[in-house]
Amino acid sequence: MTECEICGAEIKGKVQYIAIGVSKLKVCKACARHGTVVVEDKKAKAKIGGKQVLIAEAKRKLYEQMDHEIEEGMEGVEGYGRMLKEAREKAGLKQAELAKRINEKQSLLRKIENEEIIPTDEVRRKIERVLKPFI
Repeated sequence: MTECEICGAEIKGKVQYIAIGVSKLKVCKACARHGTVVVEDKKAKAKIGGKQVLIAEAKRKLYEQMDHEIEEGMEGVEGYGRMLKEAREKAGLKQAELAKRINEKQSLLRKIENEEIIPTDEVRRKIERVLKPFI
């Protein structure tokens, strides 16, 4: 069985869920008076776009939408590191020299060129300002 998270007694019957501040606790009926009773339904529903949907399904849809938006945002970024390296070499600059000109760390440029990270818009603007004739 489950123990009350306040008094430690074994909970007989239905577990009560209460909120004290931001904490949610499983308590016995006697300790439920110490907080605000919260209804915990394993199949809780949320209303999305006028439809009632299970929260798990709503979360899944949200994460799918977020993944889709991230993938859309990455279009046109593929090959950016290779393009950056080629433009830098055409300009006759070493990573350290370019980094100094754009006021960024050399390690950042190395990671961008190796396509380990995607540069922020600000860093892209700095790079493009210096290497524009070579891109």
